[in-house]
Amino acid sequence: MVLPVTFTFIGLYAIALVVLTSWIGLYRGATNQLRGEGTDPVLFKRSRFHGNLVENAPATALVLGAGEALGLGTNWLWLAVLSFIVGRALYFVLYDQKMRALPMTMTQFPAALIGVWVLYTLWMA
Repeated sequence: MVLPVTFTFIGLYAIALVVLTSWIGLYRGATNQLRGEGTDPVLFKRSRFHGNLVENAPATALVLGAGEALGLGTNWLWLAVLSFIVGRALYFVLYDQKMRALPMTMTQFPAALIGVWVLYTLWMA
C-alpha cells in the first residue's frame, strides 16, 4: 500500500532531522563543545529545536499513516501536515516568547484529532 501523504511527511522529517543535526554539529565544532549544552544558550536552543522535532514528528507520522490507510480524506491529511510544518516554523520564531503554546498546538492538535478519528473508525464505525 502506498501512502503518499505519510511518506512525503516522513521524507520531509528525515531531511529536517539531518539539517537540524548538522546545524548543531557545526556549532559544536565551531565552539568546541563536544557534549551537552553547558551554559551555552545558543546550543541549548538548537538542541531543543532538534529534540522537539524528534519528540513530535514520529507520532504525527504514525497517525498520518493510520489515517491514510483507513481512508481519511487526503485534504485532511495535507492540512495536518501543513499545520505541523507551520507549527514547527512558528516554534522556531516564537521560542523565547509566551506565544510558544500556539505552535505547539498547531503541531500536536491535528495529530490528536487524526488519532481520535482512527480510533473511532476502528471501533465505532
